[in-house]
Amino acid sequence: MAPKSLAETRDIDRQVWALDTAEVLSAPDHLADAAADALGWQGVVLPPMVLLGRRVVAVVTLLRDVHASRSNSGWGPVTDRVSVSTWDWPEMRQLAPPPAVQLNGIIAPARHWRTGLTGAAPFARLCPTALLLPGHIARNVECLSHAEHYGPTVLAAAGPHDVDPEAVDVVHVGRHRPVATTPPTGTARWVHEMVYDRLLATPLAVGER
Repeated sequence: MAPKSLAETRDIDRQVWALDTAEVLSAPDHLADAAADALGWQGVVLPPMVLLGRRVVAVVTLLRDVHASRSNSGWGPVTDRVSVSTWDWPEMRQLAPPPAVQLNGIIAPARHWRTGLTGAAPFARLCPTALLLPGHIARNVECLSHAEHYGPTVLAAAGPHDVDPEAVDVVHVGRHRPVATTPPTGTARWVHEMVYDRLLATPLAVGER
């Protein structure tokens, strides 16, 4: 094969990969606010973000007293994961800042339930989780079976032909609390710092809804 043909093949492969990636990310993000309302989760619905390698939507509440204290002492959000990992050291436990946000829930918008479940799973020990899926996917028997086992709530997004295109239905009620109550780990603290950083960077979000 000529070098030019090889280059064209690689370009095509890259385009296909990019299209596949876009397909995975073209989830029902626009219904995240409606999903939070359906779940009864209070707080700010942040824009989608990547946490622990998963693309999710966090619903959070700013702890204003802690935020004010941290701001006054110069402790802004710390997003460097290595730095946050040192907060578990005995000599750092009294020096590290407390979390400035409460994580009320994680929504994993996705086009397929496996992707949603993979997105929500790492956060089950931190807060309630939910999958936001296309209607026919959300009602899939296998999807509901896995949700029953792992605990996320499953929400069905309205389709283009539904009467209310902004509607969200809860088709399976999951756990209302984290899987287990455990002391915060370095990973949990880092997730809170990342969410804190995104909250402060989101226009009007600090005013909460």
